[in-house]
Amino acid sequence: MTLPLNKPFEVSGHQEKDYGSEMGMMRRAPTTTSSHPLEESERTYRQRQEQHRLDSATRAFGIGFALHFKHERAAAGCHQIGHLGFLPRSNAHLQALTGRDLELDFTDTLGVQPEVAYNPHLYMEQEQRKRMF
Repeated sequence: MTLPLNKPFEVSGHQEKDYGSEMGMMRRAPTTTSSHPLEESERTYRQRQEQHRLDSATRAFGIGFALHFKHERAAAGCHQIGHLGFLPRSNAHLQALTGRDLELDFTDTLGVQPEVAYNPHLYMEQEQRKRMF
C-alpha cells in the first residue's frame, strides 16, 4: 500500500506528529557528516591487518622477508604478469596470499564476471600487431 504523494498526510487524534509507520516511512535518515565510530575502523580493517602482518614478519624474520612478501603480492595483483588475455581472470593467487580465500562474501557468488571465450589465436595475433606498430 502506498500513500498518494499529492495528498498531505493527516495525523489522526491517537497519533503524535512524528509517530506512526506512515510518517516513519516517508522520513529519511538524518544527513549528518558524523558517522558511527566503527565505520572508519571497518573500512580500514584489511589495511591495518596487512600492516600488522608485515610489521610482525619484519620483527621475526627481517626486512628482506617482508619486502619479498610485499613484492609477491604486488606481482600476483598485477594484471600483466602471468596472465594471457583470452583466459578468464582469476585472483586465486592474490587471495591465497592475503588469506581472503578462506572468507565467504557476496562477491563470491554475486560478483562473478560472465566468462566469454575468446579465440586464442586471434587474440595473440592482435597483441603481436599492437607491439609491432
